[in-house]
Amino acid sequence: MAGPDLALRRLQTQALVDLGRIRQATERHVERWLAEAGLEDVTPAQANALLVLVNARRPLAQAHLAQALSVSKVTVGRFVRALEEAGWVERTRDPEDSRAYRLAPTAKAREALPRFISVSNQLLDAAFQGLDDAGIARAAECVATIRANLDPDGD
Repeated sequence: MAGPDLALRRLQTQALVDLGRIRQATERHVERWLAEAGLEDVTPAQANALLVLVNARRPLAQAHLAQALSVSKVTVGRFVRALEEAGWVERTRDPEDSRAYRLAPTAKAREALPRFISVSNQLLDAAFQGLDDAGIARAAECVATIRANLDPDGD
């Protein structure tokens, strides 16, 4: 059985390159919008971590946060230190494992939630402009398939 033709390979390559470019463009836009919202002490990745913590509605173990963000525990540790120093999260010892920490958003983070949501909505509006509901659903389906192909053990 023959493999995909050259034109299809070019389309596949361009799609993966574009996904990388989308991520980079997303970071640039979110960084700017966070600053405009008065949240300049939070990086886009840290903002994601905060949103996961707020949405959890309970303290999370650092390992669970790392899993939810698909990053290493070391990376989450850096996020957490910076967020804790800036007053966005608090760490407490896990009562079930004294070596581990539980993370929770602070009052500062909960009060800023509407600004984080506003930035998220700006991103969604910009990213999906010009697509109807069916186009958005199809894009989400295609991206989910690509992710599952490349990360079958991912959540």
